[in-house]
Amino acid sequence: MAWFLLHLQLTKYLKNNMKKLIYSTLSLILMSSTLFVGCKDDKVVDPTVEKGPNISFQTGSGYSFTDGSVITGETIKIGMRLTSDVNLKTSRITVKYSSQAEAPLLDSTYTSNTKTSNRDVSFTFPVSDKGTYVFTIYATDKDNNTKSSKITITAKGPLLERGTGVFYSLKATGAAKFSAYDLNTGEAITASGTANLSMRDLVDMSTGGDLSNSWKSQNNTEFIKSTNVQGTLNGKAYSQFRTEEDVTAAWNALSSTKATQITGLEIGTTIIAKSTRNSVVTYYVIAISEINDEPGSEDDFYEIQYKN
Repeated sequence: MAWFLLHLQLTKYLKNNMKKLIYSTLSLILMSSTLFVGCKDDKVVDPTVEKGPNISFQTGSGYSFTDGSVITGETIKIGMRLTSDVNLKTSRITVKYSSQAEAPLLDSTYTSNTKTSNRDVSFTFPVSDKGTYVFTIYATDKDNNTKSSKITITAKGPLLERGTGVFYSLKATGAAKFSAYDLNTGEAITASGTANLSMRDLVDMSTGGDLSNSWKSQNNTEFIKSTNVQGTLNGKAYSQFRTEEDVTAAWNALSSTKATQITGLEIGTTIIAKSTRNSVVTYYVIAISEINDEPGSEDDFYEIQYKN
């Protein structure tokens, strides 16, 4: 009898726990299958990869493809190069001047299936509009994914060539052989009296028959002059000064050497003169093109080329 009761209890225990074991096993198998099936067809998407066409600027001679600067009135060429995994829909090149709205330079719509596109556009900077120009390329594919790329070009105003000026030794004699020079009007003027004192930017400092090769200012014009045989200031010779920014950059870099008198002048010397009149500051770049200093003559002179 005892054995029979033990057999019944063992049978009941196995029956109840076998159901739990079978259920747990089936659940585990089902979960594993679900995970396997769910991961089988999933694609890994990198959220850091931006969708849309690949844009690049054409490089090489004749093209502008990086940030830079130009002189107003100059013309640049921009080349657009597009590649895409999806057929292209549209592309544009725009220009934005200062705070003005973007203006279209090129606008293309692709009616046939194409995944590459090359376009060029030229742009001339208005003579009167110095400042910042932003050129932007936009490209959209047929999945409506858009990308853009841009470069910034700064247009600088050119210096105005003022031509040739001549003024004489302070010991010169004879009518019209004036020993001072007005850079503003471009005229040689007398260095005597006080009537034109505020106009005397350059005045010869000779005290005898020999030319002193020295200048002074009588209206607080200040000078910085080259001291090397190349005649350069801040790495630029006279012909290399093209913009107002070139001149002010050189002045700021060398301002510790400024003076209202300069000596040791010779042919090829480059000078920056800073003139202030009625609170208006004007910078001039001067190159000495000739010095006439004949023995025994008091009518020696300087010839200059200058621009501002």
